[in-house]
Amino acid sequence: MERAWTIDDVARTSDDAVVRMRFARRNRVWLIILLVFFGLASFIQLVEKRKMAGDRWIAAISLLVAVVGIVVARHAAERQPQPDTFLWRLGARVRTHINAVTLGGIAIEYALALIWSRNADDWFGWAISLPFMVLGLRMLVAELVLLHVYLLGGGVLMMFIGRIPRNVTGLAISLVVINILTLGFQLWSSRRLRREVISEFTSRRVQAREQIRMRDELRYARELQLSMLPECAPALEWADICSVSLPATEVGGDYYDYFVDGDRVALVCGDVAGHGMASGLVLSGLRSGFTLLRDNLADPAAVLQRLHDMVVQTTRRRMLVTVSVVLLDRARGRATIASAGHPPVILRRAVGPEGPTVETIDLFAPPLGVRLPVVIPQRQLAVAPGDVVVLHSDGIYETQNAAGESYGFDRLQQVIRDRGDGPAEELRDAILADLAGFRGALEQDDDVTLVVCRLT
Repeated sequence: MERAWTIDDVARTSDDAVVRMRFARRNRVWLIILLVFFGLASFIQLVEKRKMAGDRWIAAISLLVAVVGIVVARHAAERQPQPDTFLWRLGARVRTHINAVTLGGIAIEYALALIWSRNADDWFGWAISLPFMVLGLRMLVAELVLLHVYLLGGGVLMMFIGRIPRNVTGLAISLVVINILTLGFQLWSSRRLRREVISEFTSRRVQAREQIRMRDELRYARELQLSMLPECAPALEWADICSVSLPATEVGGDYYDYFVDGDRVALVCGDVAGHGMASGLVLSGLRSGFTLLRDNLADPAAVLQRLHDMVVQTTRRRMLVTVSVVLLDRARGRATIASAGHPPVILRRAVGPEGPTVETIDLFAPPLGVRLPVVIPQRQLAVAPGDVVVLHSDGIYETQNAAGESYGFDRLQQVIRDRGDGPAEELRDAILADLAGFRGALEQDDDVTLVVCRLT
């Protein structure tokens, strides 16, 4: 199995490099084919009884070279990382110099074939046929010229040291013509393949670079969005606060924030319909709006009303945003809750008739951004030390497991009731752990946001 290319590999690989790799891949296959042929010929020479002992030794060396070359060439394929063995390391080195190895292997085998056939007319068959046998190779101009000069030179040399055929002049002309024709065909074929490879890879490179650009922009957008979330919860003597936001994609649609004003703190949790770049941009504007209106958070409903107008007037495309704001007032012992279509705020009472109780604050209203008249509801209720307030996004209770069952609101309430006696961070982690256990091996398909505040 060949190693899969990443978009980074495609984007940074030059035309020359990819052409060399395509040539090398093809030449590796042809090298194996040629070595198999040389190996069979060497074996025949080795077992032939009429051969002298010296020629058999030459044939044995040729067979050994062919076998070793085939093994190494097979390990030179672009495979996934293998155990660190000698053959794997050797194959990796051969892969980077496959053209040189191919030329060297052909040169050795051709020379040995000419030597063992020097006393017969067989060498003429090698000199004539080998230029045709290497037609499948694709190399650079200099490499192909070198190959055919070597093949021609071997044949010419054998005219002086081997058995001389009757028509030396005709043989010499034949060798020259054959090598020129095969060289010309290989040069034309190599150039044609080079154009095809470059044309194909240029398209892939353009796509890869566009994917990298989009990936980098999304990564930057994600970093920007995460930088807009609070680095840490405010350190208050009377409130233990913690939170988390886990986007399902590079850029999520959930948002949370805190705004401290003396003995009051406003907890905010928002969710743009969907997730992705568009959601992140809307949330950026939402956060800016909250920051500008933070001095007016004594009346959370009025702030949400103004943010609704902002979303409607600044986006041509309808974008829906659900938001909950909980203003905790230590001096008055009260919580003011305003919501625009967001999941209900959960309030855990530390003291009840039969122990801790959990209640939900449902404030029915459309989300921000609807093209209808909107009135943001608001509610006040008393709170006491030990009470726990939980704001969350719908990505929690809408999470499904492999059986298609939803996590559900009741299960979330049960975890808050059973695990809400400790610090806020413990409750947050308990909810996330229970959610992960319920989801199992499935990937997260929606943003998950939690804001937990325990009054002390």
